[in-house]
Amino acid sequence: MINRVVRYIKEYHMIDEGDCVVAGVSGGADSVCLFIMLLEIRKVIPMEIRVVHVNHLIRADAAADAAYVEQLCRANDIAFTLVEEDVEMLAEKLRLSTEEAGRNVRYEAFYRELGDRKGRIAIAHNKNDSCETFLFHLFRGTALKGLTGIPAVRDKVIRPLLCLERAEIEAFLRERGIRYCIDSTNLEDNYSRNIIRRHILATAVKEISPAAVDHISNACRRVSDAYDLIEDITRQGCETCVRVTEGAGNHKIYHIDREKFLSLHNTIRGYVVMETLADAAGSRKDLETVHVEQVCGLMNRQCGKEVRLPYGLRAKRGYDGVTVDRKPDEIPSEAALHETVVTQDMTAALMAGGTVEIVLSPHQKIRAVLILKGGIYNDLENIPQKKYTKWIDYDKIKNSIVIRTRRQGDYLTVNEMNQRKTLKKYFIDHKIPQEERGRIWLVADSSHVVWTVGQRISSYYKISENTRRILCLTFEDEEQHTGECARH
Repeated sequence: MINRVVRYIKEYHMIDEGDCVVAGVSGGADSVCLFIMLLEIRKVIPMEIRVVHVNHLIRADAAADAAYVEQLCRANDIAFTLVEEDVEMLAEKLRLSTEEAGRNVRYEAFYRELGDRKGRIAIAHNKNDSCETFLFHLFRGTALKGLTGIPAVRDKVIRPLLCLERAEIEAFLRERGIRYCIDSTNLEDNYSRNIIRRHILATAVKEISPAAVDHISNACRRVSDAYDLIEDITRQGCETCVRVTEGAGNHKIYHIDREKFLSLHNTIRGYVVMETLADAAGSRKDLETVHVEQVCGLMNRQCGKEVRLPYGLRAKRGYDGVTVDRKPDEIPSEAALHETVVTQDMTAALMAGGTVEIVLSPHQKIRAVLILKGGIYNDLENIPQKKYTKWIDYDKIKNSIVIRTRRQGDYLTVNEMNQRKTLKKYFIDHKIPQEERGRIWLVADSSHVVWTVGQRISSYYKISENTRRILCLTFEDEEQHTGECARH
């Protein structure tokens, strides 16, 4: 079995000699098997192994799992890192499922441990996990990509055990007399994947075919191969019928030639439109089948008809096809596209009482002024309540302030307890139309939104009696409104 895993690793070029491999080891059968396999494979491919164990603080007996993994690492002289995070509380704060919050915590811990080292992150998913993912996506509804199962390699993440079934893994550990921990939450039906694992897939193996897992896994591989082919044909389709030109402000305009577009297979047309929209938007998030259908529908409408899309995009029917671009007043400036950053290089100018101007577009800018202790600062009742002028606690900034539009993972703090709310949830609660969300400027400190320009600031950055330095930010739009920061 070790040789099968070695061949699988070499087939997918997972590990190179001298790599650092960060392994997520929970203490369960799969992850313990992964740990043992990596020790064996190290004899063939020299590597550094580091283990990360994440305690989600959900089970009372979870500490025992952590202790077991730590002892396992100590016995084999492997670096061990324990991360403890109250995942249920985090999920509630971020309005995520416990599964999603836990996954985010784990991957953040793995990437943090890898850092700048050359190497990979090894996850213990097996063939059964891939089948369960296939069924989960199938039942919930998915595009073709969702039926490809779990990939063997994605970016820096590798899954060396995807060539093994769960039963093989458990048998391997029994034969070697290696014990492992049992997560009691895996025996409950609280999660959809547990139901699929314990009832649907288990019944298929018992009642329909003992080789059901292998057959589904093979189907995933064939779908994945077909999807790779579709991606290749889609790239060719884009090269054939999509032409990109440069418009005002150096923004891109995408021209989809109608005659060439309609010569493509109907399935490929949808993929070509999605790739075009994703490239124009700079993201796939919030782009859905309905938007693809709207653009495809324009091909059979009269010249001049247009549809509005997420990220401020518009698709317009022209004489020879459809163009996709942003309306001129919604095109971020070059500075915005590369993210305008208030860095420490500006501290001297701010400390000297100077004003720093950040240009966002030909008619939009943000002015930054640093207010030191004293004077009007001492009167907290004079804090500006204007829509486009905000005071923030300069000393609470952890990274650098960036002026940009939204990103996945953005959040705000919404009360004095600094409880988090995702930006998406905030937009939904305040009934901000989806097509406008991608055009709202954000002042952000990494993923923490400091100020949703024109709306609120995060509670965490509000000034108080303990504030030493205030950063006064004023948004100005010559065509719509002008904010004014108090002079000091």
